[in-house]
Order: sequence, then C-alpha cells, then structure tokens
Amino acid sequence: MNQPNLYTINQIKESENIYIKKNSLNKLFDNATTKIITFIKKNYKNKKILFVCGPGNNGMDGKLTYNKLLEKYDVSIFNVDRNIKINLKKLKNFIKNSEIIFDCIFGTGLNKKISGENVKIIELINNSNKQIVAVDIPSGLSGDSGERMGTCIIADTTLAMGFLKPGYFLQPAKEFIGKLELLNLGLPLPTFKPNIKLVNKKYINNIPCHNSNINKYDKGHVLVIGGEMAGASRLVAYSSRKTGCGLSTISVEEKNLKYYSQTEPGTIVKIFNNSDLNNKDVLVIGPGLGKSFNTKKLLEIIESFHGPKILDADAISIFENKKKQFSKFLFKQKNIILTPHTGEFKRVFSYSKKLSKINNCLKASKLINNCILLKGNDTVIAFPDENIWINNLANQNLATAGSGDVLCGIIAGLLAQNMVIEEAMPASLFIQSKISKSKKNVVVEDFIGEIPIAINSLKNNN
Repeated sequence: MNQPNLYTINQIKESENIYIKKNSLNKLFDNATTKIITFIKKNYKNKKILFVCGPGNNGMDGKLTYNKLLEKYDVSIFNVDRNIKINLKKLKNFIKNSEIIFDCIFGTGLNKKISGENVKIIELINNSNKQIVAVDIPSGLSGDSGERMGTCIIADTTLAMGFLKPGYFLQPAKEFIGKLELLNLGLPLPTFKPNIKLVNKKYINNIPCHNSNINKYDKGHVLVIGGEMAGASRLVAYSSRKTGCGLSTISVEEKNLKYYSQTEPGTIVKIFNNSDLNNKDVLVIGPGLGKSFNTKKLLEIIESFHGPKILDADAISIFENKKKQFSKFLFKQKNIILTPHTGEFKRVFSYSKKLSKINNCLKASKLINNCILLKGNDTVIAFPDENIWINNLANQNLATAGSGDVLCGIIAGLLAQNMVIEEAMPASLFIQSKISKSKKNVVVEDFIGEIPIAINSLKNNN
C-alpha cells in the first residue's frame, strides 16, 4: 500500500474548514478525542496520564480528552493559559505523580518562538524521564518547515491528527518526533498543490527488465565530463553501470587524462571532443570537474546535449558569481537535474530562513523550470509543477565522501534505461537508502557493489 501524502498547514486548514462547514467544529473535536482515547485504551489503559494543555485547538483536544477519561482513568490536567499565572511547582507535582505526559500545548499553528515561562514548562516535561506523547506535533516545532521555534518538546510518540505534515520528516524536527502514529479524522483530501510524498519503493518495478537478446547499446550510454579530481567522475561512471546502463564514458581535457590511469575496466576514458556528446543517453557534469572549468564551455556542452543532464558539485558552484545568467540559461533548457547539497544550493539560489527546505527548493525549481534534488539527511526533490518528494530513509552511513557521486551514477543509470525523470529521482534515493542500511557498507566503494543486489532484491520483494 502506498504511503499517504503529506499536507501543508494551509492545505489542512482548507480540509478542516470544508469538514466544519459540512458538519461542525464540535464534530471535528469529537472525532479527534475519540481517536486519542482509542490510542490511550490500546497503549496506556492503566497508566497515570497528565495532559498539559495550551490555549488553542491543540489544547482543546487535550481538555476534551481529559474530560471524557476523567471517570474511568487516572488522569490529571495542567492548563497553560496566557491569562493565568503559571504555577511551576504545581506542574512539577503533577509530573512527579504521572507516568505518561500528553503534550497539547502548541499545535501546528505556532508562528513565533517560544519564550518566558513556556520554555520552563517544556524543560520540565523534557527532563521528567516520563513517556511523552505529542498531540499533532511536539510543541515548538513547525509542521511545514520542521523548524525548532526556540525550544521544543522531545516526544516518544507523536499523534498526527488527520494528516501527516512535511515538518515531521525535515531537520531538525525529525529528531524530536519519536514514533509517528497517524490518526484518521475522516477529513476530505486537500484540493490544491503542492503534492508532497515520501520516497518509497513505488517506482522500483518500473526499472526495466531486459531481455536476453539485448545488447549494451540498448541499455543506454552515460557520458561523464571529468575533471582534475578523477575519483568523483569514476564513481559516477562505475555506479551508473552497476545500476544497469550498458556503457559509461568519461570524457576529459587532455591535461587531466593522467589522473585516470586507475579507472575501472569497463569505463571508457578519452580526451574530450564535441562529438562525444552524440549518441549518448545521459550527461553527468560536475563531479570532479574542478572550479577552474570554463563556464562558457560548460554551458555550450549542456546546450548541445539533448538527453537528460545531471548537474552536480562544481557544475553548480562555478556559477556563484553568475547566478542570474545560470538561472536564465537553465530555464530555457529541458531535462535538467540539479543535485546540490545545501552549500552548493546557496551559491546559486537565494535561501530564506523564513521558508522551509521544501519551499526553498520548490522556488528554485520554478526559477529554472527544471528538477532540483537538494541533498541532506532530509533530501528534497522538487519539480516546477509542485510535485515534491522527501527522503526520510537516509542512513548515517551516507555521510561519507563520494555518496553524492554514487547517487548521480544511480540516477544516470536509471535514466539511461529510459526511466522518466519523475520516476527515476525518487527511485534512486530509495535504492541509495537501501544500500546504506548494511553495517558492512560504510564507504562508497562498499555501496557500489551492492547496487545490483539491492535493485534485484527490491524488485523481487515488491
């Protein structure tokens, strides 16, 4: 079964308003409390439960749940009301006499940093050594961006009310969510974009299965424009063939040819000629390129190549002082894929702290009218039509030199086999995440050998 989509706060507000208009606000609260109580009956039937409730709708969920449980459960409540002086000593006693704390202080509507007594309240809860359950979202986190608003609750479990929010899967929020439980409130699906999804195995079966009579040219040819750092280019070329393409060529300027003497057998290495751009299926440029590469020449190469083009690393960074030229040029091109990490992204695009990683990536994608994969522990893929993926499967093993080069190779290998960009991008992240899970795979050289094994395993298990 496919994972549910993620919805922004504005999308959820639209959905709730439609529901309230058709039914009532009381009906919505009743649905929410019923789901929370069902969760409590299943998990904490004989536990002492403390509800810490704020002034908004999130707090109301907690208060109504408390009222319904009062006769049959050992429950207590502490109200955090802006109009009532906070009694921290009283809260300490409540915490001391509880086993489970339900955080209902601030919901997804929080739009300013937590301050004053509220900081102390959150610190008391976090330092309690009690199980903490956050209703909708740990107080202090943004549901859209995952931003930590000064401080936040560190939850053991988060009850997602109605829909999953993108902030759950973005840094730093993903570190504070704990176990995520989705409670279905019967809300109508939002009607407008963005269309945000989690990376999953949906497109793995779309990787071609080749007939026995196929030849290497039928499986596609990846061209890598290499530079002075041969290792990165070699990783791209090798991993593209491990992903299934038939041929990989590294084309370099004559002065750099000497750095490629140790290139893996099967990878073609040659001095660059414009004719290299013919009869190739995918172009990768940037890994190992070097910042001295001529920008005019780079643009000419991109413009002359008509298949999918993956721009990474130096192919992005060298335009730091030519941002407008770079964006205007890319806007006129088709089948462009940018795969920057945050540092490279910031060199050529504006990055606002007021926007989420998703919105920053989407804004840049629309600016160039092409796909951007913004790497990190919470990698985001954005297309200009507002189709977006978040990867929440990343493993710490990916924090090693060359993992981005291998990802480029996987993407290129899938595209060379005629996968469409919209499917190849999330599929490549899923494959990369799969091979990084093994404790044996701690450097990229380990990852590469696992690529075909992982692909075959994933396809057979679908």
